[in-house]
Amino acid sequence: MPADWLLIGPRGSRRLRGLQQALRERGPGAAEELHYEGLLDDPGLAFEAIARRPHALVKIESPGEAPRLHAALIERGWRRLGEPAPRPRELERGELAYQHYWFAGFRDLLDALPAQANYLNPPDDIAGMSDKLACQQRLRAHDVATAPLLGRIDGYAHLRELMREHACAQVFVKARYGSSGAGVLAYRCNRQGGEALYGSAELVETGLPGETAVRVFNSLRPRRYGDSRRIALLIDAVAAQEAYAERWIAKPRAPDGGTGHYDIRTIALDGRTRHRIARIGRGPLTNLHLGNRRAELDDWLDADAMRTLDTATERAATAFAGSRMIGFDLILRDGRAWILEANAFGDLLLNLQWQGLSTYQDQAGMAATHPAHPPRRIAEPAHV
Repeated sequence: MPADWLLIGPRGSRRLRGLQQALRERGPGAAEELHYEGLLDDPGLAFEAIARRPHALVKIESPGEAPRLHAALIERGWRRLGEPAPRPRELERGELAYQHYWFAGFRDLLDALPAQANYLNPPDDIAGMSDKLACQQRLRAHDVATAPLLGRIDGYAHLRELMREHACAQVFVKARYGSSGAGVLAYRCNRQGGEALYGSAELVETGLPGETAVRVFNSLRPRRYGDSRRIALLIDAVAAQEAYAERWIAKPRAPDGGTGHYDIRTIALDGRTRHRIARIGRGPLTNLHLGNRRAELDDWLDADAMRTLDTATERAATAFAGSRMIGFDLILRDGRAWILEANAFGDLLLNLQWQGLSTYQDQAGMAATHPAHPPRRIAEPAHV
């Protein structure tokens, strides 16, 4: 029997709307919603809702696509860290800044939720997947093949030093707390001193000559940078919000007769691979919102390759065994698979079906409890 649901997310979220529609079509009917905007002021609302519905399956949704919420989480994170840094300024639309404060604020909000409830993905797992460096380290600790890590970087000069140490000429620089390709930079250099950097980040220089200020904006149009000075400014700006570098693994060429290379997004539900889609890009970034193509994998992969894909996904899911829905990005090539990222909110894949079901319809039919775990008792915290 489908589970009763309780949804936590931003007010007006299209993710909430998508799952609500699936619950009306296939599940027990519309779910109760709690919105982050209210929980920021009164975390006790979550305890009250879960106490009213102790057997509900609680899904915590992405806090993205809500600019005011994003700003509130940045402010909350700045206060939590208690740093002497100036108060965060108001960001312009699409600006990438203060991501370390954002994560601290989101983590603080997750920590304020009930520790024990029937979560689809537990708050601690969500935080662990939202910290992409910690996530990669956790996957590696579970013997999951990932892109080799060079480690955390504090700027352009540090990145070049690490690349020399690892004899590496091509890397991906990734914002530690970014999402949807935000702050992801593909960088390469050669022995002749040539450099190139690709990404969806737009570098904007402001200020008077000699007093340059740098701001970074997410863009739907990927860019290429070839000027060493601007490359250094951009990497420094991303690293200031915490970033890391990993070796650039070449993606396979798409075998559909078109141009471009591809990676794969899979969705694991209860530890089993369900939805799979190829993401094809002409450049290094394959995120679908950047205008890249997608394709079904059934005509591309033979049975052995599909088993390799599913085995890699399901092995990676064991690193977050308490989570029932995880999206994975991976590269499959030459009989091997590398997990690039795990995403606690990876199910926003419109018009993608598995056995006739969308990602949300698939979840709407889930049982109330994780098949690997018994129901958990709901505990009231001392401060409520």
